[in-house]
Amino acid sequence: MRRIVSLVACLSILAGCRGTRPAYYGKAQLGFGAILVGARIITPNGESNVGLMEMNFESDNERYRIRFMPEETSLLRIEPDVYRLYPTRTPFGRVEARMRVRIDGRTYRVPFPRSVLRLRPFEVPPTKLLPVGILEARLLPIERGKRPIIQVRLDDSVSARRKLLESVIDKQMNPKTEPNIRDSTITWTRALEQALIRLQGEEEEKRRYKPGR
Repeated sequence: MRRIVSLVACLSILAGCRGTRPAYYGKAQLGFGAILVGARIITPNGESNVGLMEMNFESDNERYRIRFMPEETSLLRIEPDVYRLYPTRTPFGRVEARMRVRIDGRTYRVPFPRSVLRLRPFEVPPTKLLPVGILEARLLPIERGKRPIIQVRLDDSVSARRKLLESVIDKQMNPKTEPNIRDSTITWTRALEQALIRLQGEEEEKRRYKPGR
């Protein structure tokens, strides 16, 4: 019995080193924030809805392992903090320099994109909802005798972030949404409204800004 308890404890520690899974569509609770993420996979034949990507979302105090799924907006409840998108880690906490990108049943290993490492930090306040963006993987046309090339970037444009917010609102209104997910989205209604207002203000600010000639 003691061995089993010790094994469970070790597995829990190793899981924490890799990063814990955030609460998927966790209900709004005092003291928690949430993020919205999505994915877009583009192949030479067009956009695909079959695939998966993973990154870590890390702060000085927290470490989460995030899944990005195409055509799926994920609402993830997390502890409030200032985070960065970061490479995934091994069970012993070591950074994995190459990320896995799964496209149409095949798994590719690609260098972690520097553009993502250079992104500004993401501040997640308590009771607020932050649309992070849509992670895009683009599989370029494969030349004979050469390895596949995949370009990964985060689309954090205003339109992409608005799309994430509107997707969650659609889940609230869609009668086909699973009841537990719909109930969760309703608890975030005020946070969704505030996030849309912030995006609108950001867009208006950009329109007012005119670079000097």
